[in-house]
Amino acid sequence: MMPGITGNTLPKRRKWKMNNPFFLEKEIVIQGYDIDYGGVVSNIVYIRWMDDLRTALLKEHYPIELMAEDGIAPVVNKTHAHYKRPSLFGDSLKAGIRITMLEKVRWEVEAEITKDGGKTVFTAVQSGAFVDLKSGRPVTVPSVLAEKWAEFRKEA
Repeated sequence: MMPGITGNTLPKRRKWKMNNPFFLEKEIVIQGYDIDYGGVVSNIVYIRWMDDLRTALLKEHYPIELMAEDGIAPVVNKTHAHYKRPSLFGDSLKAGIRITMLEKVRWEVEAEITKDGGKTVFTAVQSGAFVDLKSGRPVTVPSVLAEKWAEFRKEA
């Protein structure tokens, strides 16, 4: 079983928010190119949305421009996704993402997308590392993130 997943469900977002600077929530608008021939949101689109959310969350703490200057980038090495019910064109979706773990060289995020006032349609856990752009080798979590994470964990 993946860390952070209990019985194939993630904690509800209301528990995620508790003064968590590593939490982001956004509305999602389904576009015509997001749906497949069956009229539902294609499974791969949820992964793209998760990537967009993860990038937006990271940008709040360590923008991509700074990462590029530092010569590093985050890479995903694992995604565990659970598609619980379909989303249709016109559905109103809300997505939440949070960082659940920052270790020496690893990170993990959890995401949940809901519709109709809270019905879960998608949950996922992603993990990865930061890598040196020249060598492709893992590097330690950037200090700007590690320090904020340590402060958050101390207060939690």
